[in-house]
Amino acid sequence: MLILFSSKLKAQEKPVSKSKFVFGISAPELIHVGLNYRISNSNLIGGSFGLGPSLGTIWTSISLEHRLYVGKNSQSTNQKTWFFRQGTTFFPQARSPRQFTFNLSVGKDFVFRNIKNGFTIDAGVFYLPDSESSSIILIRSLNLWPSLRFQFYFSNK
Repeated sequence: MLILFSSKLKAQEKPVSKSKFVFGISAPELIHVGLNYRISNSNLIGGSFGLGPSLGTIWTSISLEHRLYVGKNSQSTNQKTWFFRQGTTFFPQARSPRQFTFNLSVGKDFVFRNIKNGFTIDAGVFYLPDSESSSIILIRSLNLWPSLRFQFYFSNK
């Protein structure tokens, strides 16, 4: 009887897709679109392509990321929502050594009523080599810039 009851409860759970289409705006990823894949409850990998206007030209970016999820599972999705994010962004138009950034941030996933969709907010820093002459840099001697990202995610499953 208990096995029958537990299998009915399992069948009523709403499965959450591991693949998500994302779009957002951020520094350094610019206005971007991409795809994320949740490997496990604690790990996600993703990639995106971005565009951003800059003094009469359009900058492009290609980004890769990994998220390490921590904390308790959300009641609605049964997945962790707080994460540490590590990543890199490549700017094809930039001159070396400013072509690559290294990104570190902390964030949270927020689920919409339809648990397949939601948004992410994360904040932290990114390292951009040889950029200490900028006026908006966070820590000039370390080439650290502020990082902030708003990203929506959607799944078709």
